[in-house]
Amino acid sequence: MAKISPKNVGEAIYRATEGKSGAGLETALKHSAQVLRDKRMLGKSEEVLSVLRDIIDKNTGTVRAKITTAKVMPLGERKKLEGEIKEKYKAQKVISEFFEKAELLGGIRVEVGDEVMDATYKNKLHQLEKFLIQEK
Repeated sequence: MAKISPKNVGEAIYRATEGKSGAGLETALKHSAQVLRDKRMLGKSEEVLSVLRDIIDKNTGTVRAKITTAKVMPLGERKKLEGEIKEKYKAQKVISEFFEKAELLGGIRVEVGDEVMDATYKNKLHQLEKFLIQEK
């Protein structure tokens, strides 16, 4: 008997709810929750939701970005960065989360999916340190 994975469940829920609204959607979601309970997968609900989010994002052309800077990024710069991300990933929509971490010292770190662009001062100093202490 094949094991049911969160990915399988997420895809099944998406197919079961696709195009539905109102009472039909409510019924499909209740049934999905019952299946998760019956299969003892409630502990995997975060993974199932992640799969659902990824499917929906793919179908709507949405890209999610996590941006971390040392200081608050002004709104104009945020919009410009989101536009660049949208263009690079050929996305219809960009959903961004902005974080501030003073220990980065400056620069920016952008995460989109599995891709990370780290141009923070802290990272550059770490790379310089590694270069300077490597054996010749």
